[in-house]
Formats: sequence, structure tokens, C-alpha cells
Amino acid sequence: MLHRFDSTDLPGVIHSTIVVNTQKQHSKTRMKTKMHAINTWLGIVSLSGALIAPLQHASAQSDQDLIEVARSVISTDRKAVVVAAMELTDTEAKDFWPLYREYRSAMDKIADERIKLVLNYAKLYPNVPDEQAKELLKTYTSLEQRQVEQRNVYLKKFAKVLPAAKALRFAQVETRLDLLVHLNLAASVPLTPIPQAK
Repeated sequence: MLHRFDSTDLPGVIHSTIVVNTQKQHSKTRMKTKMHAINTWLGIVSLSGALIAPLQHASAQSDQDLIEVARSVISTDRKAVVVAAMELTDTEAKDFWPLYREYRSAMDKIADERIKLVLNYAKLYPNVPDEQAKELLKTYTSLEQRQVEQRNVYLKKFAKVLPAAKALRFAQVETRLDLLVHLNLAASVPLTPIPQAK
């Protein structure tokens, strides 16, 4: 029996990947403490109660409302992880944060389109006609390509305002955050059923 895919679960699923553990272990150095907090955050896959209650009424929300909720949760928690991971000096922060906001704005546009794609899929599931499947695949591959292209453009910009090691670290942090969000999103979206031969 196929599990019904409910698009109203989307913000909660995404938020399940965006929980930051800020507890510090006093027996470790400052660096180890920050890395521990980041690694703990990257390993958390539990639902947050903060979004579960509003989701009870999510059926009344538009797709755009769901996208806004998902984006706000991701943005807030994502920035907290970047702050902890980057250990920027005041001078570095002055150039980094305006560029980071610009970068996230560009990436959020792609993320919004990805969420719309998932919502469109949810409306069709479990009966995804061939024509819609082709269109969904075309949109998916276009979004993947745009994300890679945008990231490459911005990583070059970050390399101009940060020391090489910190630019590389930022790329690694962003990759981990994206992978975690994508993994949890993918885990919540059922595979397209293959029509049975008649």
C-alpha cells in the first residue's frame, strides 16, 4: 500500500534538519566545542515541536505560505551554524555577511522553486502521468544545474573576502547543510510509482 504524501509535512521535515545544539562541553577547548556543536547539529534528525502545532492547520495554508515557513526556519538555523563554524574576525565579518546575505538570497530562490516542485509532485502523487513526470524531471535537472552554477559564482566571491582556509571551510559547511536538508527532504518524498503493465 502506498503512503499518501502530504505536502503540509514539508516545513516540519525541513525543520527536522535545522535544529542547532548550542550546549558546550566545558572540558574541551573552544574550537572542539564549536565543532562538537556543529557535528551534533548535522546529526540531528528529530522533528521540532515548534512547527508541529502550526502544521495541524496547514491544509488552510497556500503553497507560498508553506514555502515561507520552510525558508524562515532554514535561514535562521542555518545562519547560527555558519556563525559557529566560521569564527570570523571583525574585519572578515564586515565583508562576509553582506555577501552571505546576497548568496543566500540567490540560493533561496532556487530552494523555493525546489519546494514548489515537491508540492507539485505531492498534488499528483501517486498518479504521475508521463507528461507531468517529464516536466518535473526537466525542472528538477534545471534546478540542480542552477544551484551548482550559483554556488560556484559565489564561492569565487567568498574566496576574495576570506582567507583560503576559511573560504574552503565555508564551502564545506554549506555542502553539509545542503546535503542534510536534501537528504531529509528526499527521505520524506516517496518514489514515483511505476505503472503496472496491463
